[in-house]
Amino acid sequence: MGLFGRRVEAEPAVQRTPPRDVEALEELVNNLEGVTDEASSWRIYASTNQEFNDLDYVAIWIVENGQPRLEYEVGPMTGALGSTGQAALVQQAIRGGHAVFSNAAAAGSDQRLAAAVRAGAKGGVAVPIMTAHRVSAVMEYYTSYEIAPDAALISKWGAIARVAEQARVAALTRFYTQQVADDRLAVTNVVAALGHTNDSNVALRAALDAVRTAFHWAYGSYWQIDDHENVLKFAVESGNAGDEFKKVTLAATFAEGVGLSGRAWRARDLVFVRDIGQLTDCVRAPAAQRAGVRSGVCFPILSGDRIIGTMDFFTTEYVELSESRMDALRNVQQLVSQRLDVVRGAETAAGNARALLDTVDRLRTATADASRVADEAVGRASDMTGDVSALNDASAAIGDVIQIISSIADQTNLLALNATIEAARAGEIGKGFAVVAGEVKELARETAEATKKVSEQIAALQSSAESVAGGIRSTSDTIAQLDAVQARIGEVLEEQAEMAHAFEH
Repeated sequence: MGLFGRRVEAEPAVQRTPPRDVEALEELVNNLEGVTDEASSWRIYASTNQEFNDLDYVAIWIVENGQPRLEYEVGPMTGALGSTGQAALVQQAIRGGHAVFSNAAAAGSDQRLAAAVRAGAKGGVAVPIMTAHRVSAVMEYYTSYEIAPDAALISKWGAIARVAEQARVAALTRFYTQQVADDRLAVTNVVAALGHTNDSNVALRAALDAVRTAFHWAYGSYWQIDDHENVLKFAVESGNAGDEFKKVTLAATFAEGVGLSGRAWRARDLVFVRDIGQLTDCVRAPAAQRAGVRSGVCFPILSGDRIIGTMDFFTTEYVELSESRMDALRNVQQLVSQRLDVVRGAETAAGNARALLDTVDRLRTATADASRVADEAVGRASDMTGDVSALNDASAAIGDVIQIISSIADQTNLLALNATIEAARAGEIGKGFAVVAGEVKELARETAEATKKVSEQIAALQSSAESVAGGIRSTSDTIAQLDAVQARIGEVLEEQAEMAHAFEH
């Protein structure tokens, strides 16, 4: 007995036990507790009916714009049917809005039924699944026994399908409601984890750990853009996906648009891949598949309007991302980006503050050097003042000597006159002239001594002058040192000005 039909045996006909419709529905409701998304609900829907009723083939067709699309199939005949033919039974169910059936006799006009008959089927049924008074899906199944439907049975098919659809929608609603609550909690946990971090490296690891744990993912990693090479390079990881996967990860780089991280970089948005094997341009994909990694999601990390890196996460089972979860992840992306911006801004400010303090210390040192050099200049100026005083004294002494020489010269002139007069009077007798000549000789000696003193004073004056010149040169050197110190002060002040600009921006 099938859930939606009765088996017709060869004569004499033996009616089977009435269908266990209630048990089948209960089984379906119980199984739907494990729903994780729309696709999984259809898989559970089809598999439960196939297993509970021992059907040979069950397929779920999603109806979009009036046309069926094969969503899921299960059963021993799966390989024989697949998407074969035009699904005539399904089309009839869509057009009529009620269950339809067929048997081997109609196989000539129905390619799918013909394929099923060749695989051993005796009949097929298509039951429409209604949503808001329209056909949203069709369950198609084939049995290895003939079906003998009647009006009551067809009506029951529809009723059971409606109850089953209500159970499916209710399970999905519960799941999505719970997921929204879980997503909000996950975002809250991420915020809490990031709230007490003041170091960018600690914040990155905390973000990876928080996101991975909150959403129950196996592995996460952060990739930072290398501005020189313009590629993404591995920076931090969280969790474990096997040694081989880790080894490939550490050695990998991604250009914009390449791999999961590169795609998020190019899209500037969250990117999700249900099957990591689809990433043919990702060097980590083969290792990921061997490690049991199934699905992956990645979002960019921004600083202002500039992308500075990406965070990717992987699961060990296939998952689907609902709109709610994608919104939650985008919220996480913004929160992580903002927090990292704040932390890095604080680190930059702290670095600037340290540099400013260092600059102030250097300025203080330079100022102390300037004071020392100024003191030396004052001392040298005092020495020059003493030298100038000595030069003045020497000049005064020279004046005295010059007066003596002048007096001697006057006396010499007078004696010379007297000698001339005496010589005139004496005539031949030169006694008086001799006396005068002696006096002149003495005066000459005194003149020589005075001249010697003048030479010594001049030498002393010259020495003082050299000392003054040396002092002047030393003062020039001191002034040059002051200039160098002032130049250093100027450089330090220029650095302070640049830092001030940095703080302003």
